[in-house]
Amino acid sequence: MKIFLVCICCLPLFAFGQQDSVVIPEPAVVDLQFLIAEAVMNNPSIKADLSKMDMMEARANQATVLDYPELKFMQDEMPDFNFGQAMYSRIELMQTIPFPTKLGTRGDIAHLQAEHAHHDHLETINDVIAKLKSAYYELWFIQQNIILDKENARLLNQFVKIAQIKYGVGSVSQQDVLKGEVEQAMITNDLLSWRQKELSAKAMLMAVLNRNPEDTIGYAVIPEQIVFDANIDSLIGWAMQNRPMIIHDSLSILEEQTNLTIAKQEYLPDFKFALERVTSPSSNFRGWSVSVGMTLPFAPWTLGKVSARNDEANAAIDHSQYSYSADRNMIKSNIKDLYYKADAGKRQLTNFQTGILPQARQSVNGSLTAYQTGITDFLMLIDAYRTYVNLTKDYFMIRMQFELNMALLEREVGSQDLSTFK
Repeated sequence: MKIFLVCICCLPLFAFGQQDSVVIPEPAVVDLQFLIAEAVMNNPSIKADLSKMDMMEARANQATVLDYPELKFMQDEMPDFNFGQAMYSRIELMQTIPFPTKLGTRGDIAHLQAEHAHHDHLETINDVIAKLKSAYYELWFIQQNIILDKENARLLNQFVKIAQIKYGVGSVSQQDVLKGEVEQAMITNDLLSWRQKELSAKAMLMAVLNRNPEDTIGYAVIPEQIVFDANIDSLIGWAMQNRPMIIHDSLSILEEQTNLTIAKQEYLPDFKFALERVTSPSSNFRGWSVSVGMTLPFAPWTLGKVSARNDEANAAIDHSQYSYSADRNMIKSNIKDLYYKADAGKRQLTNFQTGILPQARQSVNGSLTAYQTGITDFLMLIDAYRTYVNLTKDYFMIRMQFELNMALLEREVGSQDLSTFK
């Protein structure tokens, strides 16, 4: 009986200590900020976008360079492929030169595309960090439940032993023992389920981090203090100016407007210059030929092609503007939705900390007193204990959901520090 009373008295203290996190030996703790730095360095999607950014920057350096010149060698009036009897030998060097404004405009497009790639890279980092945090907080939730269930199993094992002793002396019925054994079996099944979920969450983290699947990862931890006092207008204002997706969309409008400029420049001709060395063995002539040509985009039979390109460019501008407006509206809506969810979650967690869990703990203490005085039975005590445990798990779930909403809100805003938006 002394063992039983000590276990019950210690139970509320244990359960209350589970509200935020469990004290884990330092080597087993996995710091989230360290994982974020690792993901930014090693994630394949981030690396792919970084390579694309380098590719687009290299392409931008090519945009303003002339096309390759053409070198041509000809043997004219050559009988039966007899090179020595050709009437003329010609070596020609030809270069195509676009209208002077075209190269600069093409360079502008290439640099805009390189800037696109840069913001795509930043948006990918944004997405990967949100995905990493989601997997991390899910792992925290799972591990908290595992630790809680393991302690529950230990305490229930003691309860069952006490019930068996009391049943042996005839002070309680066999139902107490059977009820405790059923609870033990249920916890065993719960632990198997949580273990599978833990392995899945760790596999997700390994994929995001690009680690070897055989690698291990320890315990996830989150701050005990719940902080969320951002101003929604500040969040939206920042996102509209700094979210990589929004900047990307605004650059798309500018890019399509520049494409329209290029389309209009199709009315301007390109030029070809050629320098030719002519040799005539039969007449001992040695001399040079110069030729100049230009394209005729304003020819009546080609005007329709140029006009269609202008129509296409105008339609692309409209498309990019509508996409820009749609993304802005979507981001504003998502920020508001996640903000309200996070705010409600914070209030719920405060209620758990200040009201629900302390009251449930008092219920366990009251059931313990009633059991000591013989007013209630063992099953009622177990029921009060189970209620407290379930409420603790509810607290874990709400806390995880709060952290997930915060991670998604950071993604929508485009900032990993929301504490500055007050």
